[in-house]
Amino acid sequence: MVTYADLMALLLCLFVLLLSFAEVSSDSFKKNAGPIAEAFNAVPSSLPSSLVSTPVITLIPLDESSSELPRRRVTDRLEDALASEIDKSMVQVIEEPRAVIIRFPGRAAFPSGNAELTDLFLPILDKISHALAATKGQVVVAGHTDDTPISTRTFRSNWDLSAARAVSVVHHILTQGEITADRITVQGFADSRPLVTNDTPDNRSTNRRVEISVEMDDIEN
Repeated sequence: MVTYADLMALLLCLFVLLLSFAEVSSDSFKKNAGPIAEAFNAVPSSLPSSLVSTPVITLIPLDESSSELPRRRVTDRLEDALASEIDKSMVQVIEEPRAVIIRFPGRAAFPSGNAELTDLFLPILDKISHALAATKGQVVVAGHTDDTPISTRTFRSNWDLSAARAVSVVHHILTQGEITADRITVQGFADSRPLVTNDTPDNRSTNRRVEISVEMDDIEN
């Protein structure tokens, strides 16, 4: 009996000791249970709902300096200013990842084989100039031709013709006094960058064009 009583006393001490080790501070538990559960992206099923910390949702606003928003604003502004000309297919506004492009066919702006702007197109170019003045970023004016060879006193090749047409556009834009010369770059590509194959008269007409690009890289807002 004495041995049995000693054994029972030892077992009682053991359980008391284990219980003391298992005792959990309520404040400490509340403080640590939430972050631990969040770290593992889970909430234990046995955790009382009153002790689970409320998830924190951080809202990340869209960065206004990203290129997408300024590009959209420039596109909307140009489309609004040139809505009538766009409806008549005299001008296109194209949105690309790094630029917004105003494209107009060569036949609308220049006589065949010539780099002098037509009287019909001058008012349209005035509207384009005014719309460009309300934007930011570098403006690149590029001339393009089809693959029909040209060799005259004025133009040795399509390279001369495409560059001369771009220069004519730039000269007229600058005469409006709304855009400074340091914003503008002129390029002539001849027939090196066709939109479609030069295998029909209509396709050649499509490739004869001038493109005015508003570059997005330097626009912050």
